[in-house]
Amino acid sequence: MPGQQQSDFQVLITAEQAWPAFEQAVLEAKEEIKASFRIFDFETKLVSAAARNIGETWFDLLEYVIRNGVSFELVLSDFDPVFATELHELSWRSKMQAQNLAETLGPDLAQSLNVRVSMHPAKAGTLPWAALLPAVLRKKTQKKHLIERAQSQREAAGNGSDSLPQLHTVSHHQKIAVIDRQLCYLGGLDLNARRFDTQDHDRLAKNTWSDVQILVRGPEAEEVAQHIDNFENEIATGTAKPKGKYLRRTLSSPRRFGFWRLSPKTIVQEIEDEHINAFKAARDLIHIETQYFRSTQLAEALADAGAKNSNLKVVLVLPALPEEVAFGKHTGLDARYGLDLQAKCLSIIQEGLGDRVSLATPVQPASASGAHDDIEVLSGSPIIHVHNKVLVVDDTFALVGSANLNGRSLRWDTEAALRVTDLERINLLRRTLVDHWWFEDCARYSLEPGQMFEWWKREVQANGLRRPEGRTGFLVPHDPKAGSEIRQPLPGVTEDIV
Repeated sequence: MPGQQQSDFQVLITAEQAWPAFEQAVLEAKEEIKASFRIFDFETKLVSAAARNIGETWFDLLEYVIRNGVSFELVLSDFDPVFATELHELSWRSKMQAQNLAETLGPDLAQSLNVRVSMHPAKAGTLPWAALLPAVLRKKTQKKHLIERAQSQREAAGNGSDSLPQLHTVSHHQKIAVIDRQLCYLGGLDLNARRFDTQDHDRLAKNTWSDVQILVRGPEAEEVAQHIDNFENEIATGTAKPKGKYLRRTLSSPRRFGFWRLSPKTIVQEIEDEHINAFKAARDLIHIETQYFRSTQLAEALADAGAKNSNLKVVLVLPALPEEVAFGKHTGLDARYGLDLQAKCLSIIQEGLGDRVSLATPVQPASASGAHDDIEVLSGSPIIHVHNKVLVVDDTFALVGSANLNGRSLRWDTEAALRVTDLERINLLRRTLVDHWWFEDCARYSLEPGQMFEWWKREVQANGLRRPEGRTGFLVPHDPKAGSEIRQPLPGVTEDIV
């Protein structure tokens, strides 16, 4: 099913919609494709009929377009080899895939392929590095016992060295592509098998993945292309180009004198600023969908906006629990601290807005079987993982991108988001989000910002009491107590770390 669209603006929900649109855009490229992804697996299966006429995977698709005269440039994120070994391996596996593609193309055409693995240059300062070094060395030793040395050099390059490990605290988190500097693909969706999900979320709970991408034709594409061209140099030099008209970014750089600091130096926090300004300007309704809400600054800004405007209401869609906790059973200190921060933020929002906020979480419209662990169940149904990163304010403003509402996305990692100010585009975005979460019988309700909240909140609350087959949509009340038994505050530790 194609995404909701205008001729120059498409809203694409889940990979079922986004990937066919992305594949078609790549097929139609005439000169160049520029991209920057956190994860990009060349072995990802193609899903559109047009692309599958060419081959089975993105390796085949890219070989086809390059042979037809199109250049392909990809900046692929790298990760700390010790603390993010699996992601680090994925990056270098993709680099190997690109090298195989270059060999398949031959020396002449291989010049049109440029895939580089980019580690953010920020590192922990000497003091925190020294304090954490014993734990890092223990973890590195454990990792090296699990993988052969040849594999560590091939797929986890940073673990193949015998030198003392560094501590890389920041990564590039954006997921963007630009075709011929005219068409921009941007949002929260990376490219590998884990990210695939359907509109119906009819997979095992651990395989669900709700996400949002937009495909925009126009001047936005040139601005995003310039960002791809420049962001690595801006980070390295600590000097960012001026804010553009459409693109909003998070950029950080290494500190010149960071002996005792774990954090990088934030040089651009446009996405955070855009949220705060939007909250202040909101009139009737703020609609947020996010993987994390862990920024106390944004929570306080939202509560303050509600205190100053008694008409303001908020709908907030969140996952039941972070993916790594719900499905990976991860209960490390970072997970515990993240859960504590989000609970604090939601409490700030609820205290500020009272009954003018609706906290919702999606679940599958089916009863959980005995095969499901309790942690994967809410309101008696398997949960759906939420990876969306969307803000819609009234009918005047929207922001879609890769940034979560946590300090890491707003201050540290490389992030990209697009502003949407056209009334028709905003209405299209809102309608698409509503159509995603609510079944057809809810379409009769008004989507006017001043009227939407009441039925939204009522149906969310009612769904929490209904049997799965009787619900009007995927959304049920968010459980603020989920994970409470493992929450842990860390006084004095920056919230930006998670």
